Amino acid sequence: MFRSLILSLYLFTSSFYAAAQEYVEQFRLQYPSARTDATVCEKQIAVIDGLKTFTPLQRAYAGAFYAVWPEHLQSPLKKLNAFKKGKSYLEQAIREDPGNTEIHFLRLTVQHNAPAMLGYNDNKDGDLKIVLENYKKTKSPILRAHIKDFLLPTDLLSPSQRKMLD
Repeated sequence: MFRSLILSLYLFTSSFYAAAQEYVEQFRLQYPSARTDATVCEKQIAVIDGLKTFTPLQRAYAGAFYAVWPEHLQSPLKKLNAFKKGKSYLEQAIREDPGNTEIHFLRLTVQHNAPAMLGYNDNKDGDLKIVLENYKKTKSPILRAHIKDFLLPTDLLSPSQRKMLD
């Protein structure tokens, strides 16, 4: 009886992790085009809104997509509300998993692109440091490519930091 309970719990946990990872892969692939493609951003937000629970990384992607969504809205109030929701999700994800490089990368992308008047740019230096320290250890080649593609055209990197991305 106890063994079957343990086995059931293991199978449930394994299937939850697999489903969670599938969403992360989907979000990871779609996020770079969300800023310029309203349809992509809207579809990912629909997926996010359908989730009942979040892993910290899923929550971070939810925050990133919501923070980008204002780029596709007209109403200033809707823009502000979407951004605040995204910021809230990102900050909660950081609190839940402060050592996750990908979460710091997502917050860095949002803070770098956020209008200064929103005052959401205090963590750029710290997030950049974490991302660069862990860049070579990042297992996902897709994530490494996204980090490189995001950082190289920005003014965030010193010449020596640029070499770290080679």
